Amino acid sequence: MTDHSSYEHFMQETMLRDQVAQEAERLGFNQTLNALFFAERCHAGQLRKGPAKLPYIIHPLTMACHALALDLCEDDLLSTILLHDTCEDCGIRPEDLPVCQEVREAVRLLTFSRLPGESRIAAKDRYFSHIPENRLAVLTKLLDRCNNLSYMVYGFSREKLQDYIDETRRCVIPILEHAKRHYPDCGSALFLLNYQIFSVMNSIQVLLERRLP
Repeated sequence: MTDHSSYEHFMQETMLRDQVAQEAERLGFNQTLNALFFAERCHAGQLRKGPAKLPYIIHPLTMACHALALDLCEDDLLSTILLHDTCEDCGIRPEDLPVCQEVREAVRLLTFSRLPGESRIAAKDRYFSHIPENRLAVLTKLLDRCNNLSYMVYGFSREKLQDYIDETRRCVIPILEHAKRHYPDCGSALFLLNYQIFSVMNSIQVLLERRLP
């Protein structure tokens, strides 16, 4: 029997939090620190989907550490990353976030919602179509999808895995291509995100297509 608790060995909450907090303090990113404290309060008690039952805050913390490892060391970007799910999952209004207007707008664009009578597919298309308007939202969404692709095998059914890969190809890869064209200053980070997203996505696709004996 698989010990799902072992999945946490590379994503300890305390270690991730300390890394983000220490880097924010070193760089003088007071907004990131405020966002960190706020996100921790908002996501307190929430768990990631899947059998490992990890604290939800591990998701934005991992994304923030990923951004730092890619040398995407920006106060507004780290703040957006830490807060990107607070409105959608915690009922917070963008205007109530303890950050600047640029970060609030990025989080608003990253908050999925459905209009009355709108199908989920139409809502998703509308959601993804607006993200390229905002650099912070673009980079956060790419980091978000990279993290979710890496984690989804722990809790998704085969059907949901395939749907997520299909959505990534249809909706997220165009955002990645947009970023490559418009943000040459992030070229090295985007190269690595491209490699990571396609490596995980293609590996899972091969396993899904392999027929079991």
